[in-house]
Amino acid sequence: MCQSLDADSLDPDRPHRRLVAHLLRAPAQLIWVHALPGSGAGRLMRAFAGGQAVGTVWPSAGPVDLPDAHPPLRVGEATGILRARPEQIADLDLLRRDGRVAEIGNRDLFLRVEQDPHFEQSGGWPALSRHFAAAPGDEAGAVALLRDLLAPLPGPVRAVLGRLARAQAGLEDAGQGVAARAVLAWLDPLAEPRGGRWMVRTATLRRLLAAALAGRPDAPAEGGGAAETVLAALAIGGPGAALAQLRAEGGLFFLHLHGPEAAERVLAGLGGGDRPDPDLVGLAFLAAAKAGHVERAAHLLAEAGPPGLIDLSRPLSGPPVAPQLGFCRIMLAIYRSDTVRQHILSEASALLGAVAPDQLLLRGGIYNAVLELQIRAGAHREAVEMAARALAHYEQAGAPYLSFYIHVHRAVIVLRDGRPGEAAPHLDRAAAALAELRFDVPQDRRFLELLRAVADYETGDPGPMARFAERRARDFAFGEIWPSIAAMALAYGAEALMQLRGLEAATGYLERWRVQAWRTRRFQILIEQREVALLQGAGRWREARLRLEGMAMRIGRLWMDSSGENLADLRALEDLRQATIWMRQQVYERPRDPALMPRLAALRDNPTLSARDRLCLDIWAGFAARRTGALAAARSTIAEMLETSERRRHWAPALEERGFLMPLIEDRRLGGAAAWRVRVPEAVRRGAVPAAPSGGFSGQEWRCLLLLAEGCPNKEIARQLRVSLPTVKFHLRNLYARLGVGGRQAAVAEARRLGHLPG
Repeated sequence: MCQSLDADSLDPDRPHRRLVAHLLRAPAQLIWVHALPGSGAGRLMRAFAGGQAVGTVWPSAGPVDLPDAHPPLRVGEATGILRARPEQIADLDLLRRDGRVAEIGNRDLFLRVEQDPHFEQSGGWPALSRHFAAAPGDEAGAVALLRDLLAPLPGPVRAVLGRLARAQAGLEDAGQGVAARAVLAWLDPLAEPRGGRWMVRTATLRRLLAAALAGRPDAPAEGGGAAETVLAALAIGGPGAALAQLRAEGGLFFLHLHGPEAAERVLAGLGGGDRPDPDLVGLAFLAAAKAGHVERAAHLLAEAGPPGLIDLSRPLSGPPVAPQLGFCRIMLAIYRSDTVRQHILSEASALLGAVAPDQLLLRGGIYNAVLELQIRAGAHREAVEMAARALAHYEQAGAPYLSFYIHVHRAVIVLRDGRPGEAAPHLDRAAAALAELRFDVPQDRRFLELLRAVADYETGDPGPMARFAERRARDFAFGEIWPSIAAMALAYGAEALMQLRGLEAATGYLERWRVQAWRTRRFQILIEQREVALLQGAGRWREARLRLEGMAMRIGRLWMDSSGENLADLRALEDLRQATIWMRQQVYERPRDPALMPRLAALRDNPTLSARDRLCLDIWAGFAARRTGALAAARSTIAEMLETSERRRHWAPALEERGFLMPLIEDRRLGGAAAWRVRVPEAVRRGAVPAAPSGGFSGQEWRCLLLLAEGCPNKEIARQLRVSLPTVKFHLRNLYARLGVGGRQAAVAEARRLGHLPG
């Protein structure tokens, strides 16, 4: 095709003979034209087409001039002449590497000084040269023309050109980033390198450009951002140059260095390509997960990786995957709240071995991911070590946003360890890290607000947590949320509302979490378990047991009855949580069971159990000891629990177990409230749900009243209390007499009026 070109067919007003000679000698299969508007590229393409319409389908019989809106195409083995933006040629990097493309740019099309009589005004820009030939001295018209010519250019290119035009002394080459330097090189000869600086070709053209670009609303901001440097590299050098710039700006952690909006612009500009780059896939994965779209993130990972990459149930087999994709696989295990599997931890260890020491962000990310897994497994000592390593990498890399997550995790660890007073320094450091950011992260500010409310709750003040659950949790629950933090928002929000607003408010809060599609089966189990705990706390023990028996879990009543020392060996958090809820139920229903105390001791010895759960177990053990007549054991157990709570300022377990604790505190046979060395905070003594029998009821009468409130007939009450029907009738007669009523419905109504039952 090129061999048939006739130089005389070109515009005789523009001496393109040198260019034509270059094209005739080009051995490349593709001649690619990419130059500034008004440079004569369009006239050149029309001349190539012999005056015919230019095609828009590749390959074609003639030159192809792609419209700006045309999607990327793959040249493959096709030959011809193509005018397109770099990002519109999908395999441009491959063509360049193989020497199969000849590039025609501004240097080939701009006029030299001896070719342009208006060179000082036009700088050799063909369109400007024609303008001044037709209207000598018309600078206002030239500025208007320049505005039209510059309008189609990508924003990053306009931004670099604007900085160049405003700099009378030019731009120092050493001070330019990779992308800006690539833009300047493409603009050559409009921008010329002179003595280590980039200058506009002529002083008059610089002044005209500055006037044309003045007042643009995007001009000040476009040049400085990381997204703009990546997009500028794309506009000038194509996808390969853009991906190289993306890696220089953080790779898959671009979002965490430059913000979600910048990441969105980069992803929109780069797209996926035929063979997506691992850093680009990783960035898209993390951006989707951060927006709360975990399954979208999984889909992106599955599309980019080998079969089985998102199958977390088995080890990854086959050839090694790119470290970025391996990291995303571990992150998927976290976002899906999957059971902590040993092969995932092994893969993380192997990944650390494959990542070079100077890849600080990726190595820090792997440590951060393992940190979350270890928190979920209750391995807090190991988690603290992982946190220190991750933080060292992030600080060395200058990544405050990523450091923020480490401080948050350290706060989670001390809260789970029952040391809420130690959370504040970690949360303050997390807040300081957020203050360093130049972009907005509202979800992470909510993280901080949540954890401060959790710390207040753990010290015995449920107010901030209840307010968070009522006002902020709806927005919080639909963004990015790590499972360990989601579990805290769920549990603490429900318990705080239970303490201050009652059961209805707490269960309504849980329902708002249940409807979210991305939550996993494991998270749904967490919701069910929290619902049972709320029913127990509200004194609706029969309903709680029915819900427990209906849950499809391996830990059930029969398992608990035969568990013995096996309770010390449970490791899965959902199993441990289920066993703890069953234990609470059995303490209430069968406190005199001889097997109960050994079970409590075995569960307390479980190394995965949190410090706050151990305080709850101590309260239950004291309650069971009192019901079996072991007064000394009950007194010493509760006294030690109270002293530990005061020393650590950790009153949340006492608050949640007030139904067991307050009868012991006020028990005269244990010395009464005045006998305890530690004063129980007022928040533990009061709440929306009655904590203990009042009005002079016996223990059995109180249980009868609670069962009446649940609507149980006499036979069901007898079954629940494990007594005969005449015994039930005896307790009910005494109950009616104490309340001054004559029947069941009247008893419940009067108990509510007197405050013995929640209204």
